[in-house]
Order: sequence, then C-alpha cells, then structure tokens
Amino acid sequence: MFYQLKPTFEAVQEKPAEGVPWVEVITQEEMDSQVTQHPYLARSLRHGHSCKAELFDHCAAGALLVPRKEHSPRSGSSFAFLLTADRLTFVDDTGQIEVLLEQLSYQPGLEAAPGELLLEFLEFLIQDDAAFLQHLETQLDKLEEQLLEQEEPQRFENQLHRCRRTLLKLSAYYAQLDELGDTLAANRNGLFSKKLCRGFELFSHRAGRLHSQTASLREYSLQLHQIYQSKIDLKQNRVMQFLTVVTTVFMPLTLITGWYGMNFHAMPELDAPWAYPAVILASLAILLAEVLFFRRKKW
Repeated sequence: MFYQLKPTFEAVQEKPAEGVPWVEVITQEEMDSQVTQHPYLARSLRHGHSCKAELFDHCAAGALLVPRKEHSPRSGSSFAFLLTADRLTFVDDTGQIEVLLEQLSYQPGLEAAPGELLLEFLEFLIQDDAAFLQHLETQLDKLEEQLLEQEEPQRFENQLHRCRRTLLKLSAYYAQLDELGDTLAANRNGLFSKKLCRGFELFSHRAGRLHSQTASLREYSLQLHQIYQSKIDLKQNRVMQFLTVVTTVFMPLTLITGWYGMNFHAMPELDAPWAYPAVILASLAILLAEVLFFRRKKW
C-alpha cells in the first residue's frame, strides 16, 4: 500500500512519481521477496527482538517490538521502518500502521513528511501507556489491600507475578525506546531538521519518564512480595513454635515411658502398689511445671 504525502495526504494504488514524498507499507513476506531492495530493513529485522534504530549515510532504519499489554490493540506486535529524505517504508503484518495513517490523513495541519510521520508513529505507540501504568498501579494497590486485610489472600502470588513480569518487559521496552529516540535525535547523518530532532528528543524524554515510572512500580511490587514473604515466614515460624512446644512438653514423658519400658527384673517400683499412681502424678506435675514455665516466658 502506498500513501503520497503531497500535495495531499492520500492512499494511492501505484508508487508516486519521482520527487513526491511517500509512505509504503509492506508485509514481512513482501519484504523477504524484495530483500535486495531493502538491505537496511533486512538488517533491522535481524534485531527484531528489541527496539533499535541505526543511522546510515542517507537513511535511518530500525525495528520496534511492542510488548503485550492488557486491553491494548498495539501490544504484542513487531514493526520495522526505513526512512529516507522522501520515503518512509514500514514492515507491518498487523494492519495497525494503515489504521494510523488513515487517522493521520484526517488531521488538519499535519506536516506530511516522512520524518514527521515516523515521529507520529512513535508517539502513537506510547500515547496510552501512562494510563496503562496507572492501571497497573491500581492493581498493585488492590493487592496491597488484600495483603493487609486477609490472612491468606487468594491468588496473590500469581497476580503479583503477572504484574512484575509485565513491568519487567515494559522497563526494557521503554529503555530501548529512550535509546532509540536519542539515536534519531543525534542526527549524525544530517537527515533530519532541527525541529524534527527536537521532536525525537521530546519523545526520548517521554519514554524515559515512562521507564522511571515503571521502575517505581517494580520497586513497589518488590516491596509487596517482601511483605507477603514475611507473612509466610511468620506463619511458618508460628507452626514451628507450636511443634517445638509440643515436642518439649512430651519429651520428659517420653523419657519416663522409655525408662520404665526397660525389661530389667531388679526394678523395685514394678511390684509396688503405689508405683503406677506415682508415675501418673509425676507426669502431671511435670506437665504443669512446663505449662507454667511457658506461660511465664510468653511462649
């Protein structure tokens, strides 16, 4: 699919004439069949496991990997781009870029140039992310309430693990976008205007703020995990304390039982009529002494 940018921003069926700035959207399959025409795109897609941009003599190329985000249609997608002075090529199998271009075509006052459209696309990727991070923070607040109000919160560990895993992916994603924006803003090949460089710099700052917010939420989730682990440890300590008390209480009685369980003939107490009541009284006295001792020690 081709989009010519001047004199009007519109979709066209054929490649625009020479000198007319335009945008091309191709699929991965189409790119593979034209790999000799897009060597820089092919190079970028080899790094498709992360977000990265590179500047060459007369162009810029890069790849974008958007992590999966709940309720976001743009999540879990990968893109690649190649930008020259008068052309912007996207590799997209999701159809999302065409949706964006259709939306941009109705925006009045939009500077329809390849570089500006790339910046618009980068801004499009993160425009709802502040709200998504707020949603994650709300989820963590609810988990904290469960942790403080319930003795054993249901599915707490699974929910917290899911949030932490999402935050880990987002942290790497925003750090990569921050670096990508810095690379484009550096403009080492002189491809961009000062205004566009400023736009890439602002984008980098926005990605950096999102990264900082993500880092704060990761720290928050770590604190919740530590509190949860402390509650688990406290519960285990109580169980161990109870078992220790029970073992300590019955240890003297076990000793008495073992003592009189020995099969010796010369044990005078065995034939005495008072022996059995005496052992019972001694055992009760030992139990009472131990209970009083434990209560005094507040065990």
